[in-house]
Amino acid sequence: MATKMMAVRDLTPGGILADAVLSVNGKILLGKDVILTSRHISLLTTWDVQSVFVNLSEETPAEQPGQEPVAQDTSPYMHFVQDYDSIVTNTVQVFDFIRKQKIIPVPRLKDAAGNIHTSIASNGLTAMNYLLVSDYNLADFVSRHSVMVAFFAGIIARQMKWSEDDIRGVALAGLLHDMGSLTAGKSIDHQARAHIAEAAGVLRETKGLSNEIILGIIQHRQCMDGSGYPSGVNGLKIHPYAKIIAVADMFHSKAYTTEYANPFPVLDVLANEMFGKLDPSVCHTFISRVRDSLLNNKMLLTDGQEAEIIYFHPNGSSLPVVRTADSQIIDLSERGGSLISRIVPAASAINIAQHVSLGQ
Repeated sequence: MATKMMAVRDLTPGGILADAVLSVNGKILLGKDVILTSRHISLLTTWDVQSVFVNLSEETPAEQPGQEPVAQDTSPYMHFVQDYDSIVTNTVQVFDFIRKQKIIPVPRLKDAAGNIHTSIASNGLTAMNYLLVSDYNLADFVSRHSVMVAFFAGIIARQMKWSEDDIRGVALAGLLHDMGSLTAGKSIDHQARAHIAEAAGVLRETKGLSNEIILGIIQHRQCMDGSGYPSGVNGLKIHPYAKIIAVADMFHSKAYTTEYANPFPVLDVLANEMFGKLDPSVCHTFISRVRDSLLNNKMLLTDGQEAEIIYFHPNGSSLPVVRTADSQIIDLSERGGSLISRIVPAASAINIAQHVSLGQ
C-alpha cells in the first residue's frame, strides 16, 4: 500500500497512520496503523507534530481540503463514538490545563460529566459495547483512564437506579479520581497514597465540588473490610460514590493492560473481591451489565477461531459458553480463560471508527 507524508493541518478522520508518531525523546505518541479520529488530530496539533505518514488506498482516496465530508452514519453506535471522542478530547485539554496551572476548571468538568450521563442514557448497551473494545492508542493514559472510569461509574449508577444528579456526580468524581497523579506526576502504584494526599490538598482549595464528590475521590482506595487508605475506614463509612469508583477503577486498570482488552479474568477478580474488598451490590451490578453487553458478541480464540458468546452461567465462573464458526460448543468455564485471545469488534463498529468526525 502506498504511503504519503501529510501535514497535520490537512488530516481528516479515517486516515490510517503508516508509521508510528514519536515525540522528540523517542516516546511513541500514536502507534502505526492507528485509525485517526478528530481526537487524534487535535492531540497531534497539541503535541506540535507538523506532519505524519498515512496510508493511501485506491478504493478510499484521502479526502483533500475543501472537499465535502464523507456522509456520516447515523446509527446509535456512531452517535456514541462521536460523544466519547468529544469527551476524551475535551478531557485531555482540561487535564493539560490542570497539570500546568494546578487549578481545576470545575464548570468544564461538570459539563463533561453531564455529557457522560446523557450519552449513557441515550445509548444503553451500545456504550458498554464500545468501551469494552475501545482504542488504547492514546499517549495521555491518565485522561483516557479517567474518562473510562467515569463512564463505567455512570453506567453502574444508572443500573442501580440512582438519581440523575448522583449519576452526574459519580461521573464527575470518576473524572477526577486520579487527580493526585495530574498534579504530582505519573501514576506509580507505590505512590498512590501520596497521590491521594496530593488530591486532597488540591480539592480543599477548589470551589464548586460537593462533599459527596470529594469523598468519592478521596475514599476510592478504601476497602469494605477496613483495609485500604487514606484512613482505613470500613464499608459503613465509605461513600457510595467511592464504592462505585473503586470497582470501575479496578476493572479498567486490570482489563486494559495490553493491546486488546480482556474483561473475563477481571470479572472473576471482581467476583472474588466483592466479599471483603469491594461492595457486593456494586460488583454484582457491574458484572451483570458487562455480561449483558458481551452476550452475542464474538471473540477470537488463541487457535485463531472466531466464536460467538451464547451463554453465561448464572453463578460461578465469568467465562462464557461459546459457539465456533463450525458450530462447536465450548464451555470456557471448563476449559479455562487461556483460550481467549480478545473480543472482536463488530464490522460496523470498525467502519464507524474509520469515518467518525466530531461536530458533523
